[in-house]
Amino acid sequence: MFGIGAMMFKWNAHYHGDDNYFFSALYSVGGICFIINGYDGYTPLSLSYYISGALIGLGSAGGNYFFVQGLRHGPAGLTSAFAKSNIVIVILISALYYGEALAVNEIIGIAAILVAMIVVNLRLGSGGKSTSTVWFILMIASMILIAFRNGGLKIVNEISLTSSLVMALAYFLCTIFFSAGMLKNKNKPWVSNASKLKVLSMGGLTGVASFTGLSYYIKALETGPASVVVTIFSLDMIFVLIMSYILFKERLNRNQMIGFILSAAGFLLISLK
Repeated sequence: MFGIGAMMFKWNAHYHGDDNYFFSALYSVGGICFIINGYDGYTPLSLSYYISGALIGLGSAGGNYFFVQGLRHGPAGLTSAFAKSNIVIVILISALYYGEALAVNEIIGIAAILVAMIVVNLRLGSGGKSTSTVWFILMIASMILIAFRNGGLKIVNEISLTSSLVMALAYFLCTIFFSAGMLKNKNKPWVSNASKLKVLSMGGLTGVASFTGLSYYIKALETGPASVVVTIFSLDMIFVLIMSYILFKERLNRNQMIGFILSAAGFLLISLK
């Protein structure tokens, strides 16, 4: 589901869809799905729900926004791989907070991901080409903000909040933010290669995919080790790499492919227990 969602993000980037329309539809539909899923009779929510929703909403909206911008400057497979590298931030913060020693395979896996970040900025071979500096900065921003979302969901589980309600709050806050941007720019000319209806429709479908993927992700966090769960869910980047080649004819150059392979190897090593 995350892989399908990522390809819809790529569609929006490819057709230069208006991000405010796309994200307004995504978060409104996703928010409705979460509130239906988490509703169990009306009860006043504590302040912890609103704080958690705001922080996770910030991570989700900011991370996804920079992810879409990254898709406009780089190939989908590599962009997805680097966005998933937020796992390094989550693991390191968890290790510092809980005082857990990192296993050898985790250290090697993290090192492989960090090396991948270096490799994609090198020129390998006579025909080698480094990635865009703008793309790299966008991906660093996306990684940090998505780590807010993923780490926040783990904390929500630990303090026994209802994850679906927290996500509903987060998504509705994001809806308000992007809808305000949509209204602010309503008089500007439409420059997308797709109609408003198509952008809104694709955003809504992405919201369904996002809800479904995050629902499975939340359930997995409740029943399994966070490092393994996050890593397995990160492997949707392989699906994205294949589908971006089939649908958008995207190919990775030599250093991008090496960086992708190193990232995938790093994720697999981290997941080993």
